Amino acid sequence: MKSQDRHDKILLCAARLFAAARYDAVLMEDIAREAGVAKGTLYSHFSDKDALYFAVVFAGISQLNDRLRTAADQDECPEKQLRGVMHAILSYFSHNRVFFRLLSMEDARAGPGGSESRQRWQAERTEQIDVIESVLRRGVASGDFHITQPRLQAFVLRGMVRSVLTSGEKLSIAAMVDVIVGTFLHGARSAVDVAGTQST
Repeated sequence: MKSQDRHDKILLCAARLFAAARYDAVLMEDIAREAGVAKGTLYSHFSDKDALYFAVVFAGISQLNDRLRTAADQDECPEKQLRGVMHAILSYFSHNRVFFRLLSMEDARAGPGGSESRQRWQAERTEQIDVIESVLRRGVASGDFHITQPRLQAFVLRGMVRSVLTSGEKLSIAAMVDVIVGTFLHGARSAVDVAGTQST
């Protein structure tokens, strides 16, 4: 097996174990066994468990952030951009449930200060909010969105993604996007009410 392939396999196996148990309950021996490599091979790729853990976390969040930036940069109207961003998040987590659990666990641990790795984690998560906020601000500037707190409402949108993914409802990604964007932009108001408000 090539070194890069072995590296990637170690990350995938470590992600499954870290998502299934507390950090301190996962041993390097467990990860080596799961990946089918010697413990020494593990340490040739990662200096310690902390380095491996954050390699897993940053691999997942970097992929997600790349998708968000691509979706937000599409030459579309603000609502389609917003739908694209929500689709990027939902499709990534729907196909990478292990990373969703892992990132949710890391969110629960995160706080101000901390190690350099945790500060980087905060920066990566903040970038997601920045991307969502930028789409909302474009919508405000174009007159498509009538919102007053785009930064705060970006956090609300990200929270809605988590709620939908943990709801237990069996919906397609497109249906989940419809629920989130429809609820965010129009709430429980009928289409007639929304049209009437926009025309006044």
